[in-house]
Amino acid sequence: MKINKISSFGNVAVRNAEINLRAPIALICGSNRAGKTSLRNGIIHALTGKTDTVSLKKDWPLLINKHDNNLIGYTLVNFDDDKTACINLHNGVHELKTPLHSALPYVLNPSLFGSITPDERRSLLFDLGNLRSDGSEVKQKLLDRGCDPAKVDQVLPFLKSSFDSAAKHAEENVKQARANWKAVTGEIYGDKKAEGWKAPQPPAIDNVSKEEVSDYLLKIDAELDAANQELGKLQAQFNGAAARNAEIVRLRTEHEKFDRIRTKLDKDRQEVAMWMVKVDDTRLIANGSKPGAISCSCPSCGTELVFDGEKLIERGGDLHGDEDAAMNLKTYEATLELLKKSVASGERDLVTATAAGERIAVMEAENKSAPDEQALVALKANIEVMKTSRKDAKTKLDEIERNVRLASEAEAKTKKAAEHHVSLQEWDKIASALAPNGIPSEMLSASLDPINKRITESVKRLGFYGDVFITPDMTILEDDCKLYSLSSKATRLLIDSMIAEAISHVSGIKFFMVDEFDLLDMQSRSNYLNWLIELAEKNEIDTAIIFGTLKQPPKLPPQFSVHWLQDGVIAGHVAEVAA
Repeated sequence: MKINKISSFGNVAVRNAEINLRAPIALICGSNRAGKTSLRNGIIHALTGKTDTVSLKKDWPLLINKHDNNLIGYTLVNFDDDKTACINLHNGVHELKTPLHSALPYVLNPSLFGSITPDERRSLLFDLGNLRSDGSEVKQKLLDRGCDPAKVDQVLPFLKSSFDSAAKHAEENVKQARANWKAVTGEIYGDKKAEGWKAPQPPAIDNVSKEEVSDYLLKIDAELDAANQELGKLQAQFNGAAARNAEIVRLRTEHEKFDRIRTKLDKDRQEVAMWMVKVDDTRLIANGSKPGAISCSCPSCGTELVFDGEKLIERGGDLHGDEDAAMNLKTYEATLELLKKSVASGERDLVTATAAGERIAVMEAENKSAPDEQALVALKANIEVMKTSRKDAKTKLDEIERNVRLASEAEAKTKKAAEHHVSLQEWDKIASALAPNGIPSEMLSASLDPINKRITESVKRLGFYGDVFITPDMTILEDDCKLYSLSSKATRLLIDSMIAEAISHVSGIKFFMVDEFDLLDMQSRSNYLNWLIELAEKNEIDTAIIFGTLKQPPKLPPQFSVHWLQDGVIAGHVAEVAA
């Protein structure tokens, strides 16, 4: 990627900068606050359409330099065969007709590679090597490692995201299989323990004994049913006899009154007969007649007459009643009526007492066939014995059936545990294969080896005091295994530059841009510039842009064009110095 011209106007601290890059290496320098960082950010913004200075596109106008009431801002980069990339801050329009390499951000900002995650570094290297984690190549590598085809197919959708996503999915399945194994066995999983694990077996099952117990239960159930029916029958008879005995006691009380009732009834009947005569006599006396008088009619005229034993007296006129008899008549009639009621009541009581005696005879005859209590007690005791025997037999049958079930469950548990163990091993094999030091490392070596080889070459050219390399797990190390993150700013600048140049070389971009060149001491600067010259002379870069804070523009070889930035404007005399 050859940068031909950079034009930046109204871009933060840059007021107006027109830079023609006549040489492969451009040094853009100036004092502090001259606008170097703004120009660098503008170039990145123009080529990528992205900026770290503001988070929202609507805030892009905030980047416009408002000098002399200026309201527009842009940065335009002309590259290769008159191609352009432009960012317009005032209207938020990014213009780029030709898609650029995905690795471009890493050569525009060399420190970016050191700041991203290992997965992002891995993805970049995959892009550089035209490798894909979701391709048939990865599937074949998994199958070649003996991974289960069905589980490989399950993990493929996750590979479309990244190796890490697929590996995490496999690890989750490993955890699930381990939990499933524990749920089945009730034990903590272990590789050696799980291999050949078998569920505890119950006691051996005697099928003959089971059949005998089952037959006995059928027999005892039939006997119990018959005994319970007999018990019900006897209990009903016994209860009936008890009820009859209670009734006999009551009836005997009624029957025992028979003689007394009959004696009183005879007496009451005699008194009724006596009082009937007494009432009749008193009625005759009250009517003027006498006891024994006879009523008759005159045969000639039909007149009613009464013969009192001595003479005939006309009933209507000659009779004169006894007033005392008339007064006693009502009392006598009431006494007679009371005696009649007593007779009627006595007759009823006599019937009841007679019936009670007859009923007692019948009930006593029925009770002769009723069971005695001893027979009932004996039958109940026999039933309890049969129940106990049945309970023991049922307990034994339940134990036999439980052992049958446990034997079946033990076989199923053993089989299920083996399935979970196999599943765990298969998923673990996939997880291991997809781990950073597995297939990703194997595939990345195609991209990582050229990068590390290129870095090693740069180390020699720069006179760097030790080797620098990227490990398969994407860690950046120096040869003494010191982490990149622990290095000084100047050392990190050199390492960032070497990595950016390696990416530029492997990707074919042949362009990179470095800021804060002034961090290097004089010897390191000299080595750095000589390295850039060698790259340019060997045509290994099309363009390199270096930014640095210097006291004045230096005089450099013709491979450099030096541009002095002051107060946001490129100074005119720089071209003369660099020519």
